[in-house]
Amino acid sequence: MKANVLTQSAYYALGLVMMKGVSVAMMPYITRHISAQTYGLMETLVVLADIGTIIIGCGLIEALYRFVGSAKGTERSRLIANCVLLSISAAVLGALGLLSALPWLLDKLPAGIEGYQLLLIAVPTLLEGLIAIPLTLIRMLSLAKWFCLLNAGKALIQALLIVVFLENGWGIDAILIAGAISSVLLVAMLWRFQWRQMAGSGVKTFYAQANWRHSAQLLKYGGPIVISRIGLFAITGLDRWLLADKAGVASLAVYAIAVKFALVLGLMVQPFTLWWFPNRFRILQQVDGRAQCADYALIGTNIGIMLATMMILTVPPFIELFLPAEYQLAASLVVAMTLVNMLKNAGDLLNLGCFSGESSQSQMWIQWLCAALAIAGYGYFIPLYGVWAAVSVLGAVYALRLMLFYVISQMKEPLPYRHRQWLSCALICALVWAGAEVLLQGSQGWLKFIVGGLLSLLLAWLLVRLKVFPDIISPLLCKWRNQNLQNAKQY
Repeated sequence: MKANVLTQSAYYALGLVMMKGVSVAMMPYITRHISAQTYGLMETLVVLADIGTIIIGCGLIEALYRFVGSAKGTERSRLIANCVLLSISAAVLGALGLLSALPWLLDKLPAGIEGYQLLLIAVPTLLEGLIAIPLTLIRMLSLAKWFCLLNAGKALIQALLIVVFLENGWGIDAILIAGAISSVLLVAMLWRFQWRQMAGSGVKTFYAQANWRHSAQLLKYGGPIVISRIGLFAITGLDRWLLADKAGVASLAVYAIAVKFALVLGLMVQPFTLWWFPNRFRILQQVDGRAQCADYALIGTNIGIMLATMMILTVPPFIELFLPAEYQLAASLVVAMTLVNMLKNAGDLLNLGCFSGESSQSQMWIQWLCAALAIAGYGYFIPLYGVWAAVSVLGAVYALRLMLFYVISQMKEPLPYRHRQWLSCALICALVWAGAEVLLQGSQGWLKFIVGGLLSLLLAWLLVRLKVFPDIISPLLCKWRNQNLQNAKQY
């Protein structure tokens, strides 16, 4: 099991670095071609796409985790075909809804956004289901190598198109067009695999499988997830809309840059979660499954704590070095936003009980309670304190979300967590961070970046030596050495 986890996670890591890491690495290039004002307008479009993605998704990915993973044969094919039909229907209805609401949206959005730009960003949004469903099935079948190749290909094509279009002076249209083209190409590449999963022997088989029989079951499970994610959008999306309205799109651009860098934490944790989320229910059903689920959840939590500390040591000096002066406030904001995402990651991992039944309503109510508190906090504090108010409200809400998820989850599916593991990890990371603040006080530029990187490596080594994390590198090196010795003897 452990060897398989490591292999799968390694491929996921490479795929995610190519898919999302390339876009993060391109931010210095993009911010030098687009002003803060223009970047803020693009961020407004991204927020609108986020809410569209939630609705179009219909919670079908979580339904796949829950029902398709345990189904076999014809029943499995029918469930997959039903998910695809629901996804296509949602895309068609979403496209019609967008066309009818286009004049109203243009009237409500900030001046400078054009109708064709809304249509461009809608393309990857509407295709979300047809991309996410086959990619999820690839993960459930442990085809991590293909997941890596497909995402790497999309990322490279999109990055190349952005560079070509920006060099020709297309502004934010370059990013929107590149996203639309790369999404269409990815759907085309995934369709053959998707067809085999739901049809197998041909068109007639697909028509026989593709009925709506499972729709009620899928939507009953996925519906509360959609509603809860709309609540989550109120937490992580409404802040940007209010900042654009109350503080201006230039301030929104700086805040958005900090958010994007902080999201790298989620990117680095995802190699683990991409394996964990599709497999957690299967592991729960095994002998000693509760203990295994508790251990894996705490490993993921500790990974988040460690990586958050490493980012705090390295990302602020990176922003100071490579981004224009108008974005420098993001170097301070990114520290707080990274801690916020650390809390979010812990909440995502320590909540298995909220998803283990036939319904996911408990997590929906938690998300909406947090959303209501976030809306109230944004509305009162953002006009007074701007971007720092948004960060503070996010931190308080995600701390409450973590606590509620943990308590409710333990009531529904008690797991034997060993809390000493994460407490030890948090204490060691806090001491290294405090030491870095003392050591680097008054330092700037490359010195701060290099020393921060070295301290990050020292932190990772220290956590392994103190057995907060298992030492996975030494056994792999030993195995590699033994294989080389055996090969040498054969020759």
